[in-house]
Amino acid sequence: MLLIWYNRIIGLVLFLLGLAGFFIVKIPNFVQLDLFQSFVYLIFGAIGLQLGWAQAQNKTRSRYATATGLLGLIFLGFGLTLPNFGDIFHLELPEHVGHAILGLTGCIVGDLGKKR
Repeated sequence: MLLIWYNRIIGLVLFLLGLAGFFIVKIPNFVQLDLFQSFVYLIFGAIGLQLGWAQAQNKTRSRYATATGLLGLIFLGFGLTLPNFGDIFHLELPEHVGHAILGLTGCIVGDLGKKR
């Protein structure tokens, strides 16, 4: 049940962030949403929504949770080392926090899902 709710909630959040990135480019004094990042969020969000609402095996849901966790950790790593990566995306402190939370929760939920 945890995997289902994780997929639904994270899928919805990522999907909405992805959509917002195409219409709202910058939230003043907070973050700058980039097209590359928005596209990745949109894809991962759509997959999460599909897995959360459709019939899927827990193994697949667990892999999605782990993949979103790795995505968060990869974006966190890029943000901490190359915050302006070739002018493809710009990562600020609030995004670092969000990516760290996504990375940790995704990896933990994915691991818990494998053990059940």
